[in-house]
Amino acid sequence: MNAARPLARIGLGVTAALALAGLVVQYVWMQGLAVHVGAWWMTLRFLSYFTILSNVLVALSCAAAALAPHSAAGRLALRPALRGAVLLYILITALVYHLVLAGHWHPQGAAWLADMLLHSVVPTLYALGWLWIAPARGLRWRHLPGWLLVPALYFLWAMLLGGVLHAYPYPFLNPARLGLESLLRNAALLLGVFVLLGALLVLLDRGLLRLRGT
Repeated sequence: MNAARPLARIGLGVTAALALAGLVVQYVWMQGLAVHVGAWWMTLRFLSYFTILSNVLVALSCAAAALAPHSAAGRLALRPALRGAVLLYILITALVYHLVLAGHWHPQGAAWLADMLLHSVVPTLYALGWLWIAPARGLRWRHLPGWLLVPALYFLWAMLLGGVLHAYPYPFLNPARLGLESLLRNAALLLGVFVLLGALLVLLDRGLLRLRGT
């Protein structure tokens, strides 16, 4: 289905709106906890999470594609390489949360709503949209190294903010708790997950291309 068609644009718009809603609810909820640390500290803490950054990418790319698919931003958002990258990041967000973190976190109220939107609803909608509205399968093996730049930069960002805030976004990326050797091992393992899932997406894309006979 062409991404410029009304139904496809509605799907993109709904995905963008739900990602934005989850981000706003999460930010407001976190600011409610900022009594002793201040709003700026909590804002930086908010921005230290890969969950937040991946959902920001979903919101921006889906909004651009929904509102102005023929603009420069809309065309960029619909490029196979970019959509594949965003899909990779939001799937990693969901997988790491549900497989590693969910058992140690039991949110309620607004925190539960944000959690559900950012870790479950938005990843599912974006994945379904990727399968549905991308008419020309175009992922290539050469895209994979570029996709890995974001997690590498995120690792540096998380370490920088963690050092400044004295609070790290995830327990498996906490050098004060783990030590350097365990930290680097966890980082290498996560990078391997990115590589594996990215490769699977390329293979899936090629399989879909063959199924469509193009």
